[in-house]
This record gives sequence, structure tokens and C-alpha cells, in this order.
Amino acid sequence: MPRKFIYVTITKRYLLAFTLLALALFGLSLPNTYHLAVMTAAIVTTTAEYDIVLDAGHGGVDSGGVGADAVYEKDITLDIVLRLRDILENAGLKVGLTRDSDTDVTHLADQGKTRHQRDLLGRYKILHSGKLGMSVHINTAKDTEQKGAIVFYMRNAYIDRQYAQTVFDELERVQTMNHTFIVPRSNLMVLKAKPPVIMIEVGFLTNETDLQKLTDPQFRQSIAEALATGILKYWSLYQLEQTE
Repeated sequence: MPRKFIYVTITKRYLLAFTLLALALFGLSLPNTYHLAVMTAAIVTTTAEYDIVLDAGHGGVDSGGVGADAVYEKDITLDIVLRLRDILENAGLKVGLTRDSDTDVTHLADQGKTRHQRDLLGRYKILHSGKLGMSVHINTAKDTEQKGAIVFYMRNAYIDRQYAQTVFDELERVQTMNHTFIVPRSNLMVLKAKPPVIMIEVGFLTNETDLQKLTDPQFRQSIAEALATGILKYWSLYQLEQTE
């Protein structure tokens, strides 16, 4: 019995559509680290617009940690960052912010599957517009005895370590430190940005002593001044290193 052959003609238009669909499905199947790599490749060549970018943790529908009497992390981090911005600008630095009001930055990234992922990717993107970066947060813990500040930096990054230590030395003058050393991490997205970025946890909302401190505007000003001193001290060193 002779074989029968069926010939199907596929136009270039349908072939292109099929190829694009296959690529889209493949992209969606990739892990989030791939999307982060794609975003990084797209923005690392951008010339820095600011000397430093400050990131006030959380915002908008994301309150962050919550302390007694509905004290929200997002409100305190924003207040500290705005105070810090004013100090640094008065010192001559050009300062960028990931947010300057009670909002998030999900609109800047569409790769994440959740609002939280999109917000992190948006902050990550903005941090690339600075030569330095700092992300300010406040901790919470089940153990209410946990208190004090923590300084995180990207593991195995020499410049980031120098930056973190300089800020740590100033911060411990005004706040109890939860650790006696700067803490290396490799799984925090904001630390993966191209410019040196450190993350500061300025205290614990779940600790009564820290909560009382953080709800005091004068203490928040002292935190901002300590962070600013650390940034400015390191900025001088960083500028020298970039010109050598």
C-alpha cells in the first residue's frame, strides 16, 4: 500500500508567532534569579545619576514590621531616610530615593510573579542609579529581648565590607548593636546591586527599649546623623579608590 504524505504550509507570520510564544513560555519557566540577571544586564551600563541612593524599606500596602500601638516600619524608615537625605544634600552629595512618600515601587518592574517580588526588583533597579546605596529597615523577632542595630553587606565584596564597617563604627556611637560585627549576606536582593550597597536594620520594633527609641524623633535624627557621618567618611575613601 503506497504511503500518503500530507504537506502543511506554514507562513513566516505563523512561524514567527510560534517562536515568540515558545520563547515567552520558556522565559516564564525560568527561576527568579534569571529575571534578576536579565534586569541587571539591562541597567548595569547606565551611568550613575546620583552619588548615593537611599532606600526606605517597605511602603504603601506593605507596612513591614509592626510594633506595639500600630507603629509601622514603613513610616519610621521613611522618616529616617528623609532626614538622612537632607543631611547628605547639605554636605554636597546628590541623593536619590527609592521612595519619598508612603508608596511602593512595583510599577518599575514586571518580572516578579508577586507584588513583593516586583517591589524588590523595582528597588534593585533604582539602586543602580547611584554610585553607593543604603537600604534602611527595622527588625522584628519572636524573642522580644532581641534589640539593637545590624549592618549587612554583600559577602566576599571587599568594597562593600569597607563601606559597612565605616557606617557600623558611627552607628554604634548612638545605638546598641545586635552584633559586634558587620554581617555578610548573599541572599538579600538589594545587596546584589552593582554599586556598593549595605542594608541597615536600625533596631527591633518588637523590643520595648528599641521601640521607645525609634518613636522618638530626636533619636531618629541621631540615627540619621550617624548614618550620614559613616556615608560621608566612606565617600571620601571611595572617591579616592575610584581615581587610583
